[in-house]
Amino acid sequence: MRVITFSLLLNLLIAETTFPGLENWYHPHRMSLTGAGGTVTNITADIANPAALWTLPRLFEVSFVSYPADITAQSVHLSLLGKQSVTVYGLRQINYGLFEGRDELNQETENYSASDTWLNWAAAGHSTRWPLSWGVSAGLFISSLEDKQAALLTFSVGAIMNSKKLNSKLGVSLINTGSIIKKYSDTEEKLPTAIVVSVSKNLAYLPLNLAIDIYNRLNAATPEIRLGAVFTLPYQLQLKLGTTTNRFKQSAGQGLARNFFADTGLGVVWAYETYHFETGVYSYGPGGWISGLAVGIKF
Repeated sequence: MRVITFSLLLNLLIAETTFPGLENWYHPHRMSLTGAGGTVTNITADIANPAALWTLPRLFEVSFVSYPADITAQSVHLSLLGKQSVTVYGLRQINYGLFEGRDELNQETENYSASDTWLNWAAAGHSTRWPLSWGVSAGLFISSLEDKQAALLTFSVGAIMNSKKLNSKLGVSLINTGSIIKKYSDTEEKLPTAIVVSVSKNLAYLPLNLAIDIYNRLNAATPEIRLGAVFTLPYQLQLKLGTTTNRFKQSAGQGLARNFFADTGLGVVWAYETYHFETGVYSYGPGGWISGLAVGIKF
């Protein structure tokens, strides 16, 4: 059962790309919006568009995400302010669990584990002449399977235009590009490099920010559309919702309840003085649920 669930989860996450950890969820913010909100400020914004880091405060944050089959992801982030810039340091890790070892004769051998570790640096700044913010990120991604390892250098870049007149933002980014420095095998491997176009707008008569992201993977035939919404509520609360066009693939042949929740995210944020707490869930439909928690402090 564990192997079946693990395989299903990887198939959903990998989407026929190498290094699936580049697209996994490490934080409830990304999970709640199902990857939408490329122009929405968050300490993990470099995953979609590093330019969105520009308005971050000085912040330390930790997060934990629980997948099916005892798969877990953790992250630690620190943002620091410069004179005209914001710098973010991050450590993200996902543990796929411990598995029974078997040889060619199906005899038991030593158990083995699988994990991904991502060390990341990002910086964002703002133009003094134009309503434009920019951002870059670079990192070292290490994937481990039993006693084997694969590694690559990652790079992402993005920009965001802010229109005060329209109360909206437009972002463009190139993410998950880089150079493979060590492979598991001689098989040709492709990174999940993508061009992301993001638009968000604060509504005039509702405390609501709507976001739409068009996610164009360079090795995919069709783009993926991601929709997100952030409601600002009283008592320093926020409600986050998200879904994508993948829900139509995930809901096929399932019951009404699973069809409704397929590829859907939901999250709640509460800020108290210098602290903030965020929790979120994401539904794969037939694949189960993912849940996450993040705690941060401004200093």
